Amino acid sequence: MRFKKIYHYALKTIATFGLSLLVITNFAFNYSYPKLNDVADRVYPQDFFRPPLDIPIVLAGTFGEMRPNHFHSGIDIRTNSQEGLPVYAVGEGYISRIRVQASGFGYALYITHPNGLVSVYAHLQRYAPEFTQAMRKMQYELHSFEVDSLLHPTLLPVKKGQLIAYSGNSGASQGPHLHFEIRDAITEETINPLLCGFEVPDKVNPYIQAVTIYPLNENSSINNLKVKQRFAASGRPEYTINNGNIINAWGTVGIGIEALDLQSNSNNNNGVYSIELKQNGERIYFSKVERFFFKDTRAINSHCDFKERNNSGRWVQKSFVDPGNQLTIYKDLTNRGRIALEPGDIYNMEYIVKDVKGNTSTLKFTINCLEKNPYELKFSNVRNSKDFWPCEVQNKFTLGNFTATFPAYTFYDSILLYRAMKPRVGNAYSSSYTIGNSDIPAHGMFDVWIKPEREMTPFQLSKALIVQAGRGSAGGLYQDGVIKGKAKTMGSFYIGVDSIAPSIKPINISNGRNLSKSVRISVKIGDNLSGIKSYKAYIDDEWVLMNYDQKYALLFYVFDENCVEGKHVFRLVVTDMKDNKSQYLASFTR
Repeated sequence: MRFKKIYHYALKTIATFGLSLLVITNFAFNYSYPKLNDVADRVYPQDFFRPPLDIPIVLAGTFGEMRPNHFHSGIDIRTNSQEGLPVYAVGEGYISRIRVQASGFGYALYITHPNGLVSVYAHLQRYAPEFTQAMRKMQYELHSFEVDSLLHPTLLPVKKGQLIAYSGNSGASQGPHLHFEIRDAITEETINPLLCGFEVPDKVNPYIQAVTIYPLNENSSINNLKVKQRFAASGRPEYTINNGNIINAWGTVGIGIEALDLQSNSNNNNGVYSIELKQNGERIYFSKVERFFFKDTRAINSHCDFKERNNSGRWVQKSFVDPGNQLTIYKDLTNRGRIALEPGDIYNMEYIVKDVKGNTSTLKFTINCLEKNPYELKFSNVRNSKDFWPCEVQNKFTLGNFTATFPAYTFYDSILLYRAMKPRVGNAYSSSYTIGNSDIPAHGMFDVWIKPEREMTPFQLSKALIVQAGRGSAGGLYQDGVIKGKAKTMGSFYIGVDSIAPSIKPINISNGRNLSKSVRISVKIGDNLSGIKSYKAYIDDEWVLMNYDQKYALLFYVFDENCVEGKHVFRLVVTDMKDNKSQYLASFTR
């Protein structure tokens, strides 16, 4: 009866969330935190939480460190390269969300606490039995492996230190560990957990690798060169660059830094906590990964030198902020970190880099602005170019039968956007249209429409999509005479057709096989273009739960009470995003 109530509330997620929010709000306003962590702007609890594992916290990843297309939203706690370690509730509260994904967080639990914070536990191997039963009830009712349910505060209360799950490697995890987060229940910002009283031994100063100086307009130069210049750092913890020599420059420049952090008991190169840049003793830039909004996390591609990351793999954190960068990690910006050099002036620059424990490294260097421009002065007419795209407005252009529409602030800065059209080749139903290049990041989705350039049958139109060269499908739906898709990266696009059904490769099952000594049925699935949309498995025409591990393209059903001893028929139906279907059928003995 209890689990029927759980499922009832899970389906009414909107109403549940509203009620939960009221409860959370009351908790948040009635709780005062005991003391301030001196590296944070806000006050966080220092004695409320316990560790989520019964082993020392050793980090494989820190909060806010650099990851492709996102900031890391929690801490990764090592589990000694093994799965199955007990995971405990870090504080009293209630299970407010159960989420199962084929990728992403895999098996995850969310606990809302009476202090207005939410703890998140991800990449779990499995839940504790009571929560497993609740999850399976939802999965069987919804006929879906993936579930994401908000729960009423009274349904699954937990106590501090209660066993809630076991550590694992599910979802997009690349190895056994526990991904752990703290979030603000009201704003939904994710917060650096190490500000909340979790102890990680750390007496190691951050490591500064290099500084890059950028000419920010066509009349700027660094050491008489009009391209960015990288200077390796030395002298930890008080670093210098360029052997202490003065750097000559002209015009408006920006600066970026490469820095890493280590903990006392870990050799992982992790992310730093704060970066400060001073000019002649005055702060002109400050960033700190105390907390951030998930909607902004892709702006890491603006926070860092995106082109450098693409080409060399280096993470250079820029100390100048693009106009379209909406991250809330910055403060005390002077001219958004851009330095307008004055002829003949000397600029004593200092970086101050800290980890969350306050361990500090510094780097000092000097920039000399030349008396005169080493190059002939130029005045650009770029803003009048048809290829110039202001970032703050919606931009739309048409080339041949191709139309792209970019919402305001799709780009982090105004850009010159390359465009090209190449003739149709092979099985394409349109020319190939190129916009931009891989070194231009986009913050959000943009519309890509293409009109077919050769006749297509109704069946072909129903299977048509927009192919992004080298990246697979940008989706697509035939409407108003065009194929309409959405993309998130620059590149080349053309119309293709996906009429090929997904692949199903059985691993341990075949027609007539005896599986009495097996614990599960396993198959691999895949799709050539549009991607997997759904998978449904049946034993004797009754739906059964297939677990999906997307990183291995593996589907598996663990034998349970739904498959008793005897002869059975297994049927699997896999559908892709263009509704192409494959079916696998086999009899077996259990």
